Order: sequence, then structure tokens, then C-alpha cells
Amino acid sequence: MNTQPRHVICVLGQWDDYTSVQSIVDSVSPEFALDLEYSQLESDNRMKDAFVASVDRNNPTIIGDEWRAIDSHSAVAYILSPPIKKNDSESISATALLLVAELLKAGGVAAKSESAGLAHGRERWLELALQYRKGIKDGDTHAASATLYRAWVQRAIHDEDTSSLYSVGMHLLGHRDVEVDDDLEVSDAVNWIDLMGLYLFADKPNRALREGEGFRLSDSGPRRIIELDNCHRYAEDDFFFNPYGYIRLVESK
Repeated sequence: MNTQPRHVICVLGQWDDYTSVQSIVDSVSPEFALDLEYSQLESDNRMKDAFVASVDRNNPTIIGDEWRAIDSHSAVAYILSPPIKKNDSESISATALLLVAELLKAGGVAAKSESAGLAHGRERWLELALQYRKGIKDGDTHAASATLYRAWVQRAIHDEDTSSLYSVGMHLLGHRDVEVDDDLEVSDAVNWIDLMGLYLFADKPNRALREGEGFRLSDSGPRRIIELDNCHRYAEDDFFFNPYGYIRLVESK
């Protein structure tokens, strides 16, 4: 696999310089970097639209005061993770979440994942970081992994060309993204996507999924068949490109 995913995180703030941002990045993980080429100590009038487009589609958590903070930002910081190898995906994605939380505690007013097209509200980011820390402290690795899934996976995006609803962000967690037919209600599509995504990343099955296998929402519920495919939706240099490919859950005939 030539293309490795990486977290690209946009954080808005009111900083006069990047001294505190750089210090936090260095203290949380020296493997992460402040991208000074694209960061800027001035407002960017594209940010409101960018955050509107990236709001969590199933749990929008950016509230009134946070939108006003986005409007009034005076600095933009882009943070880069190292390229993510599959075996390092969970630890790097955990570090990315904790880093976002620390930056929001130190003058950041909003954050979004460029790599998943996903923005949470400031309080939601802090809540997710707290939930992750609690899961680790309690030894509940399933809860900790599920929190990372909710932090970094956007769903469900409509693709008219393939008549599907799909996720973006599983590449940051070392797995295929998931798609289902768009004849489903969006809420039902999200249930299927989440079931598979959490099964892969939080349940951690002992073997790889096989094409043609069946998958159910419940023991007595409808059955869908697994189809595997490469990522043709995005170019290899796109933030959303998933080198692991896709799982499509198709209706059982």
C-alpha cells in the first residue's frame, strides 16, 4: 500500500502567534506537526461554510455560541499526524483526539477533521476526549475504541453515481469504509454503517471479513451480503481516499 492515511486537523483560535500551539503539539506527541505552510494568523472567510459542510450529520453539536466563535476567529492552525500504518491507527487516532482537546482548552474555539470531513462542537470534542480517557482508565477498550469511531467517522454521505450512502474516516482507523444502498432511510443506513464500523474497530473480529458473507442488524433481522471493493470514489492524493477500500452491504436476494 503506497498511500498511507493521516490526520489533518483544522483548529480555529484567537492566537497572536503559534507559541502555545507548538508547545501543546510537542508535549502531546512529537510525531505530530504544526503545518506552518497552510496555517495563518488571520481569519479565513471560508471557514463558516467549511464547518457547515462538515458538521456531524447524525449528531450536530456545534451550537449558537460556537458558530459565533467560528465567525470571529483570528487564526487557523493545521495539525498533521504522521502517516498512519494500520497497526498504529488506534494509538495515533487516540493521540489526535487528545491533542484536539488540549488545543481547545488552550484558546482553540473550533476544530474539524479535514481527513474525514467531520466537525464536532467544542464541548463535544472535549466530551469525546473525556470518554476516551475514561474507557482507558476503566479498562473498557471497546468503549474507548467506539469513542474514537464516533470522533473520526462521518456518515452517511450520499453518492448518486453509485446509489449509495457511505462513511468517510475509517481509513484513519485502519479499516475499510462502509456503504449501503441509498433506497434505505438515512437513519437505517447509519445503523448498518455503524454496526459494521463498530464491529470492525471496536469488536475487533479475529479474522478478516469475506466477500459473500452475511451480516445482520439483529439475530432475527434482515440480512445483507458483504461485497468488497477498492476505493474508486476519491483520488489517491485526496484526504478521503481509503487505501483499504470499501465494504458494501447489499440486500440479500
